[in-house]
Amino acid sequence: MKLAKALSEADKKILSSYFPLADLLASLLGDFAEVVIHELSELSCSVVKIVNGFHTERKVGSPITDKALKILKEYQDNFSYLEKSYFSTMANGKVMKSTTHIILGEKGQPIGLFCINLNLSSSFHSILQTFQIPSEPHLNNEAFGADVGHLVELALQKAALQISNQANVTAKNKTKLLISLLNDSGIFELKEAINLVAEKLGITKHAVYKHLRELKSC
Repeated sequence: MKLAKALSEADKKILSSYFPLADLLASLLGDFAEVVIHELSELSCSVVKIVNGFHTERKVGSPITDKALKILKEYQDNFSYLEKSYFSTMANGKVMKSTTHIILGEKGQPIGLFCINLNLSSSFHSILQTFQIPSEPHLNNEAFGADVGHLVELALQKAALQISNQANVTAKNKTKLLISLLNDSGIFELKEAINLVAEKLGITKHAVYKHLRELKSC
């Protein structure tokens, strides 16, 4: 399989859809992580997106690496080939742990590479800072449900806690406010949620629909 000499508009959209992911991963992992996207139509200036490029002194327009070329060669010889994480040493002696994902275009051909490089020579303090819990007293708790029923139950508990912190909430308005908070959370995008919420609140699913219709009309 030969690499495309030029990307189609559809392929460009596929490649650019990875750009926000590069920023998100760099934000998650911290400054010791370099995230790079290569476009394979022009290998001599393949880098089209890079975050924290100071680690390798690269920028947009930098060329592909020899390791990336080898990964592409292996893939083109065997389409089931999957490069696992690997270690490499840069010219300045710093050690990187890297992984590379091959981005496929609309016709299934390689059009780009998504690469993550972790600079293991970064100071332990700088790495630790990335994963340090913030000092703010109220964290944005996320519900990790084992199944949909568990997720709905956690969402209800979270909504009930929000209501308990509000003054002047009458028993009459509690159910309506609970459903409003659940609606804001997006939980009703799950098709099972209405029945589960109705069951947990001891009301009919028609009552839940009624509250939701009233919210939409507001």
